[in-house]
Formats: sequence, C-alpha cells, structure tokens
Amino acid sequence: MVYSKSIQKDGFSILERAIDANQIAAYKSLLQSAIQHSDAKGYGMRRLLEEIPMLRQLCWEVPIRNLVEPILGKNAFPVRGIFFDKNPQANWGVSWHQDMTIAVKQRINICGFWPWSLKDGVHHVQPPIPILERMLTLRIHLDDTLADNAPLQVIPGSHLHGYVKPENIQKLKENAVTCPVYSGGVLVMKPLLIHASQPAKQASHRRVIHIEFAAEELPGSLEWYGS
Repeated sequence: MVYSKSIQKDGFSILERAIDANQIAAYKSLLQSAIQHSDAKGYGMRRLLEEIPMLRQLCWEVPIRNLVEPILGKNAFPVRGIFFDKNPQANWGVSWHQDMTIAVKQRINICGFWPWSLKDGVHHVQPPIPILERMLTLRIHLDDTLADNAPLQVIPGSHLHGYVKPENIQKLKENAVTCPVYSGGVLVMKPLLIHASQPAKQASHRRVIHIEFAAEELPGSLEWYGS
C-alpha cells in the first residue's frame, strides 16, 4: 500500500535488493556477450527484450510482477526494453525531460500520435498523454549507482502535470531529489516524471536495464514493439 501511494503521489519509488545477486551477475554476463556479438554500441542496446529472451522472461517473474501489478494490474505486459551503460568511454549527461515516446512495430498514422521517429530501425511516436499516464517504467540497476556514479535525479510529483513545457521544467528544478540505488535495486517510475542525470564524477560501469510496461493495447492497428 505504501509503495502504491508513493508511485501515485511522487511518481517514483526505490526498492532495494529486489533482484537476487546471482541473477544480476548473470544479466551482466548476458549483456556483455550480446553487445560483443551485435551491432549495438558498447554503451547501450534498444532492442533489449528481443535480443535477450531471459530479460523478457524476467518481466513475468514474481519480483517484477510484485512491482508492476499493484500499479497496472495483472494484465500488465512489457512493451519496451533498453540497456544503458555509462562508463569511462561513454560518460554522458541527460538534461531534464519526460519520457514522451513509445516504440511500435510499424508506423500507422492515427490521430493524436505524433511526431514520429526511427531509432535503430524501430518506429517511435509520441502518444496521447493518457496512454503515458497509464504506463510504468522499471529501472533495474546492475551496479551501485551512488553519488559519484550518476544517480537519476527526479522532480517528485511532476508526473501529475501532464506534458510540461521546457521553460516550466526549469521552475520546478528546485524541488529535485537524487535517487541513489544499489546493485540489485529497482527504481520504479512513471514515464511523465521529470528526470535527468549528470555525467559520473568517477566514471565506472553504471549499467541499467530499463523496461516499460503497459496494460492496454494501442488503438487502431498500432502495436507495441515489445509486446
């Protein structure tokens, strides 16, 4: 109950030790191998659930379902998976933003879905705000992400304002908090939560598995890419 209220009110919650240490080690090994044997850049992978079936299976295991179902219900399913790895060779920062796009299997022009883009061969589009409001993101941390290793910064409650113009985001920054997470922990957040991250102060691996969930099909003939 406390967890659900935190997601509703603040737009995020941190669950430590949600994933077993042995599983975390296995995912690190799988991701390293997958990147070495694919065209993916060393700092990330967009087609994560397609490339690594074990991570798709994780989405249906009890530890993850216990985080997803209290918010989205038992019909929730994964719709996109992305892998990020900030490291000494790729130590970037991300400015304040909301996650406004979804990945779909093909471009079909439907009212309210715009603009379109193509990323690594996958069609992305900005859907109507109510669809984003009914989604949930899990960020599974494979490494300790503490003060020196670029923890996510978020603005609590900002997911309740729908789309927030960039100039208005600047006014909300004074309410930002930092979200340190240890390896095996999960940061659960709403896509519309305003968030950012800085380059790591002492760059080492900062690997995160980012999985988005929904509980409804898209209108018309549109289909979620990861479903």
